[in-house]
Amino acid sequence: MPYPSLLGQVVKSERGHRGIDQASMAGFLGVSQSAYSRLESGDTTMNVWQLRLCATALGLSVSQLMAKVEVVARQIEGQGIEIVAERRTNPAAALIGLAILAAFLGS
Repeated sequence: MPYPSLLGQVVKSERGHRGIDQASMAGFLGVSQSAYSRLESGDTTMNVWQLRLCATALGLSVSQLMAKVEVVARQIEGQGIEIVAERRTNPAAALIGLAILAAFLGS
């Protein structure tokens, strides 16, 4: 599973828990809703400033947000799924990884 996808899914989960919609987050980051959607999906890698803004919008520090990401990463790795830096060209494997991540975040 690509780390940017993992980060985006944790941000999405935290955003959902707080009742913040994508359009509001996009506005806070100063990007379009479609550009923000690509950040959450991991199709676009979040830069450091965007990471800081996301954390702030969620009422977290960057270190708190990243700690949440690392907890989920350890859970996923415990299931035998490799966390990688970039998206690989195997879409089926990416979908399986995202499905497992969704199950972790949904529970």
